[in-house]
Amino acid sequence: MKVFDLHSDLFTDIAFRRARGETNVFDRIHYPALKKGGVSSIICVFWTEPIFSHQPLERFHDLIKFVEADLLESKHAVVQPIDGIQEETISDGKVKVYLGIEGLSSLDQWITKSENETIDTTFAFMKEKNIQHIIMAWNEQNAFASGTGASSIDGERGVTTLGLDLLAKSEKSGFIIDVSHLDETSFWDVIHNTTSPIIASHSNARAVCNHERNLTDAQIRVVSERNGLIGLNAYGEFVDERHPTVDRFIDHIDHIVSIAGIDHVAFGFDFLDYLSDHPLGGGMDVLTEGLEDVTKVPALLEQMKHRGYSQEEIEEISYKNAEGFMTNLISERRRT
Repeated sequence: MKVFDLHSDLFTDIAFRRARGETNVFDRIHYPALKKGGVSSIICVFWTEPIFSHQPLERFHDLIKFVEADLLESKHAVVQPIDGIQEETISDGKVKVYLGIEGLSSLDQWITKSENETIDTTFAFMKEKNIQHIIMAWNEQNAFASGTGASSIDGERGVTTLGLDLLAKSEKSGFIIDVSHLDETSFWDVIHNTTSPIIASHSNARAVCNHERNLTDAQIRVVSERNGLIGLNAYGEFVDERHPTVDRFIDHIDHIVSIAGIDHVAFGFDFLDYLSDHPLGGGMDVLTEGLEDVTKVPALLEQMKHRGYSQEEIEEISYKNAEGFMTNLISERRRT
């Protein structure tokens, strides 16, 4: 069965490996695992790791340089362009890659570094690079919004005036607006200042695991009311406080489906197994038992069947809902 993964950090692995002289990383390291897991489409993000927090813009440009070079070498990855040329189903086994940004600290530095740089120029750059997805803040506060896990005297500051400008331009450009990682103040600011469907690409249910990265029932409900998507996250810390397992992961599916309905649930696995050997600047090593990496996804789907999900329901969550969201988004871009 096909799988659409709404969130991956594999670009980080590509960048570290390219920096030490490796080539063809996607095809050698990631494609075999993605193929085994059934992944046919994936949102991959440019994420500035904590170790590079003092130079986010420089790191952002390095990430783009390394990733572009690797994808040009790839025989198995096809970048989904923002103009939608590649929206038709790819049948030759290639993986369709959507480009995104997780945390805008690099754009914050870009804009504040030069009086000549504005949100308009940075958006032009992102479109040129086929970036079409944004998460405004990671575990940080920046010039645009505040995220969960950010330590600041400002508390949950929310979306700033500059952030509202960015949101308006994101909607106008038909970008995928992703509310994962936003604190509750920023989340509701996005809801109240946009009208387009949004996604929470890699967020679970707070009622099942009481972590600030997970969504409250009210947040789950409003994403579904906006015809958006919630991608279930396999990272152990967000699955269960004590014993994250594949069954506990399915408990999150059950809960979100009960509120949002099956049509608004997807996967955003956030697998991190391939980052364990890289100096990220923070520990991220809590794996979910039975769902440690992408090769375990077929077993997850089988377990969902045992838990009472029909074949059609599993297909909806696995890829149909996400594919439909992207098709509608591309169609809307063409109308504007």
